[in-house]
Amino acid sequence: MRSQVRRAVLPLLLLVSLAVVAWGLLGRPGPAADRAYALEQLLRCPTCQSVSIADSPSETAAAMRLEVAQQVAAGRSDQEVFDYFRARYGDWVVLDPPAQGVTLLVWLLPAGAAAVALGVLATLPRRQVPPLPEEDRERVRRELDRLRSVTTVEEEP
Repeated sequence: MRSQVRRAVLPLLLLVSLAVVAWGLLGRPGPAADRAYALEQLLRCPTCQSVSIADSPSETAAAMRLEVAQQVAAGRSDQEVFDYFRARYGDWVVLDPPAQGVTLLVWLLPAGAAAVALGVLATLPRRQVPPLPEEDRERVRRELDRLRSVTTVEEEP
């Protein structure tokens, strides 16, 4: 009886193992699909404008995704794909614009504003605390002397 169970279970385990391996290999997108998706994440949808073409449901984004996949399959570099879309839509189509030309302002303006704010805060005049009048100073001295005498009396026993 045990040998019959072994004969039935062993091929079944082998078949399940092969199915899991095949599913793992076939279920994954290849490196070209991964690269195309990474590029799609960096391109702005002209219809939605604040969403990448990878995340946009619009027909324009679908056409752009198809174009990215075709260009990746044709062996074009990332820069060539970006240049293709820049030629058709302008620099704004790239979600992470390069720090050059007009887009350099986008990168430098926040840092410049922070530097100016820090400079203004550093040069603001500090509020001067007026000195204590002599009668208040004398009162503070008396209170300190009284506290010192109380603490020394308590420490002696």
